[in-house]
Amino acid sequence: MDYRLNLGSWNKVFVVPGEIVDKHLKLAGAAQLKVLLWVLRHAGENFTVEDIASSLTMQPADVRDSMLYWTETGVICVNEGEITPSQPVYEEPEIPIRTEVTEKKEEISVTSDKKEEMKEEEPKEKKPARVLSAPVKPDMKYLTKRIDEDENIAFLMRTADEIFGRTTGTNEKATLLMILESFGLPVEVIIMLLRYTSEIGKCNVRYIEKVAINWADEEITTVPQAEEKIRLITSGRNAAVKIQSIIGVDKHSPTEREVSYAEKWINTWKFTDDMIRRAYEICMDAKSKYIPKYVDSILSRWQKSGITTIEQVDADQSSKGNKKEPVKSGYEATYDIAAYESRSVVDDDEED
Repeated sequence: MDYRLNLGSWNKVFVVPGEIVDKHLKLAGAAQLKVLLWVLRHAGENFTVEDIASSLTMQPADVRDSMLYWTETGVICVNEGEITPSQPVYEEPEIPIRTEVTEKKEEISVTSDKKEEMKEEEPKEKKPARVLSAPVKPDMKYLTKRIDEDENIAFLMRTADEIFGRTTGTNEKATLLMILESFGLPVEVIIMLLRYTSEIGKCNVRYIEKVAINWADEEITTVPQAEEKIRLITSGRNAAVKIQSIIGVDKHSPTEREVSYAEKWINTWKFTDDMIRRAYEICMDAKSKYIPKYVDSILSRWQKSGITTIEQVDADQSSKGNKKEPVKSGYEATYDIAAYESRSVVDDDEED
């Protein structure tokens, strides 16, 4: 009779380097950790991104993004299209030292032939480096270094995870650090920005970066300023949602232009639901589709004319409908509101 120790699942084990837990557990996302575990399990084998994607039921693009994190930190290396795990290598980035060298010019008497030869060998003047139009996101090494040495940055990253309800990825963390150090928004303002984008369902890097740029341009660097900005944005979005309900269009996330129009129609000009609906109906009669800029031209004329009720709209159309002026510029002028709106200048830009 043969005997053996039943180790169960312990029959197949693999090693996870301690530095993965110590340095990367707080930075890596779920997908990145999932990919790394697969790679460690197949240590010593050659495999491709497609092999990992097939085994983990992931998209190859997601696997590549995850692998980028581990290759940047030196945990995984790429060798001629094949991926192999390696020992982590952590090196501090070298900081180039600028030195100025003054060359002393000496007068040398040479022949014309020698001058031509020296001219050919003379190195071309080095062009100055191009100035980037936008800040560059920090790399993995710098990101890890700043999180380790600054508790405020570490707090920002932990709070971002809590707001998003998941572990934020490297690109997201790099974006937050860029907003902090390059755009100049303080931690507390960035957190307010993240909470706002989370509430409106736009927790993506591109939108967060876009809003951060706008806030930086407007010098929104304090909590009261951020609160007021969010109040104004929320007011405009609420107005845009109300417009959707008034005119009966499908509910959708309003665009910036729709928010701008709604803010003006409802919060600035104070038009009632009935007035906005009437302007919409006139637009539909003239154009057979909803064109916000066309509706804006109608409401703008009413606002300038002091027309604030449906009765005034009807009276204005009735009293001016039959009045005519002398013919000018090749067409007969009219005060009929329907004719006015159908000839509106917005005809040149209907799709805006």
